[in-house]
Amino acid sequence: MTAPPAGAASGARVVRRWPTGADVRQVAEFAGPGGAPCVLVLAGATLQAWRWDGTLLWSDGTSAVTRVLHVRDDTALVLTGERLLRRLALHTGDVTWRGEAPDGTNLSGAGSSKLALVGGRLLWFTAPTYATAVTCRELLPGGDVSTVWVREFAGHYDAGFGPVLVVADVLGTGEPQLLLSTRTGSGYGTGDADVSTERLVLGREDGRLLQLVLSVADGSTLTEAAYRPDPGDYPCARPYGLLTTAAAPGGRIVVLVSCQVEEYYSVTRVRDGELARAWGRFVEKDWPHDAQELRPQVSSVVERPGENPWLVTGHHDGATWTTVVDDAVTGSRVATLAGHYFWGVTGSVAVVSPAVSRALTGAEPTLAVRLPDLTVVASFTGHPVITGEDELPAELSFHAERRSLVALGDGLLMREPSGSAAWWSPVSGASAALGVADVAGAFPGASGAAVLVSSSGALHRVLADGSAAGSVRPAGRRASALAVTSASGPVVLLDGPRDSRAVLPDGSELPLPGRVAAAGRTPSGEVVVACLEDTAVRCWRLEPSGWSPAGVVDTRGRPSHALLFDDASLLLVASRTGVHTADVGVHRLDGTALWHDAAQGPHPNQPAVARTPSGRWLAAYDDHGQFTARDAHTGEVLTKDDWTAAYTMPLRLESAPGWLRVGGIHGIDLLDDSGAVRWRHGAPLWTYFPGEAALAGPVLGCVTRSGRLDAFEAASGQLLWSLDLGPVAVRPPLLAVDGGFVAGTAGGALVVVDAAGGRRELLPGLGAAVETLAVSGAGLLAGTADGVVHEVGFG
Repeated sequence: MTAPPAGAASGARVVRRWPTGADVRQVAEFAGPGGAPCVLVLAGATLQAWRWDGTLLWSDGTSAVTRVLHVRDDTALVLTGERLLRRLALHTGDVTWRGEAPDGTNLSGAGSSKLALVGGRLLWFTAPTYATAVTCRELLPGGDVSTVWVREFAGHYDAGFGPVLVVADVLGTGEPQLLLSTRTGSGYGTGDADVSTERLVLGREDGRLLQLVLSVADGSTLTEAAYRPDPGDYPCARPYGLLTTAAAPGGRIVVLVSCQVEEYYSVTRVRDGELARAWGRFVEKDWPHDAQELRPQVSSVVERPGENPWLVTGHHDGATWTTVVDDAVTGSRVATLAGHYFWGVTGSVAVVSPAVSRALTGAEPTLAVRLPDLTVVASFTGHPVITGEDELPAELSFHAERRSLVALGDGLLMREPSGSAAWWSPVSGASAALGVADVAGAFPGASGAAVLVSSSGALHRVLADGSAAGSVRPAGRRASALAVTSASGPVVLLDGPRDSRAVLPDGSELPLPGRVAAAGRTPSGEVVVACLEDTAVRCWRLEPSGWSPAGVVDTRGRPSHALLFDDASLLLVASRTGVHTADVGVHRLDGTALWHDAAQGPHPNQPAVARTPSGRWLAAYDDHGQFTARDAHTGEVLTKDDWTAAYTMPLRLESAPGWLRVGGIHGIDLLDDSGAVRWRHGAPLWTYFPGEAALAGPVLGCVTRSGRLDAFEAASGQLLWSLDLGPVAVRPPLLAVDGGFVAGTAGGALVVVDAAGGRRELLPGLGAAVETLAVSGAGLLAGTADGVVHEVGFG
């Protein structure tokens, strides 16, 4: 693309626009004006409120919302980016208070924030990750927020591991306390006065689980305990999973089942106001190898008056799933049901599915089994509809990827094999169709109701009795597009929530199954596209009659990335094989593997392919900071480097041959082809992650989370200039054009920047945060947070 000329702002215009639907991430019901039932929806990064009669109350697509933390009555607490906080009036969307967590920290974890009604006061507790301070605030009538207390723990616990919060009567006094579960250790081993960000990410040596009970009144410590949950060889301590408390005849217990990074059970006993280890059991560390899976649910702890509670979990041992029932107080095994995946508990029954493979096929039936003997009492042909983003009560946290059952009245929401929604009673076995086809997800509603989400993003409210009570169709997703030139002219490829479509040169649209991830052109001029499916990447060839199959590559896990290269004859494919593990390989389009790295793949950032001036194709990827570059045809390893948990994205540099590592949590660097670091620009944690970077000739541009565009001399790492763009999307886009860059802002503006001097000009405001950018001929394709792709032309 030729750089937009001076005066581009006056000559730029939106030529075409295409809506791409909604990716519904969070839903919460509330009483709107006049008590009318309303719903708050986070779709992509667009926050909006609707009446259930289909009337839009308000919409905010320019604040780049990442999470709705809490909803109470007519107010909401929302997070932008990782640390910017706002309180909103739900009826109007007006901001009534603003705050922020410290720079370099984040509040994105589900257990980092809790809201609880204590003594008639609505108290809000926050504990950002990569900080060691806990804050208690009060939500005041009228919309303001006041700080009640701040407790700084300094080096008492590790900065990068929670803490996870619960507000409950932990000590059994009849009054609530604040429970923190986090990690501590003996020291960083490098002289703790100057700890690098790499050491912060790893944590201190001799890791131990630390649990503290604080007074909600002033944050003072009432009691604490630090111990190794399992006294074996591995010092497990990360608190990533289920955290709750339960009553038992001998006193209360604290139950932690960690299911991410470090998988283990840990139960803490409460006696006479003190905490002590009851029992623990280590399962595995799930990176770099993830052979097993421990699967707790929010309903895993089953209290029984006068008896020890049960702890029900699922465990895949590498061979099969087993539903496990343990005595939560002693850890003794009560019962097991081999060959069954565990969905959760409702009442006195556990909900399971017969399953051996770690990834369920979707064809398994669902069974209700009685606790504790695990005999089958009911069955359903289909799977539960699950959720992982609804707000949990103050006394319960789940600080990991979650898959929870969704209740509807006295039963559960289910998905029939056809995709239609149904109600099912695990107790009686009765079921009923709900009249919603192609259901993709659901959220708990008010008064026993539920909100169903269709694959198109439409929301359907269903009351506890199964009757329909309204629907809305929100808009909002990270819309993206690709452009490729066919023999007949330019083709624009638009991705959607599940399916995609192509806009042909004559303006007509052609549906495309799957989510388009890559496009290329063969030497004969044929257009080839690659689409992500559940367990494969499928390729299609564009012909005059439509799409024809061009090949398929099956994957071990859910595919995450695909790149076509070498005249669209080869396909780099990466997939998620576990919560933290991935694989990668290069294949011919017919599925034949040229090479496959089963042990590592790109996580969590993107891979890259590049062609050297000599014509050699290279492939590069970063797995938790471990960088690998290979010959893309043979798989020969050419470059290796380990930058602890850097999470970078590779970008090839040919002027001084090597790989730029950009978009990482510690900063930016340049490796030569032997793996030696030529230069490194360190930065406070998360400054550049997960922002995009681009090379405009010899100048490297990188956008920070705060919206600053930094320009470096790529070969030397010298900072040339910086430019404040203003607020940007969570993953701020950046595109290199001839002589400069194009960036997008959260306010919906496109910014043209001259790479030599940092001049900037605004192009038209697009109405919502710009989240993606791509070149299309002599113009641009800009995807915005309202789910729309805009074709922008110049002149």
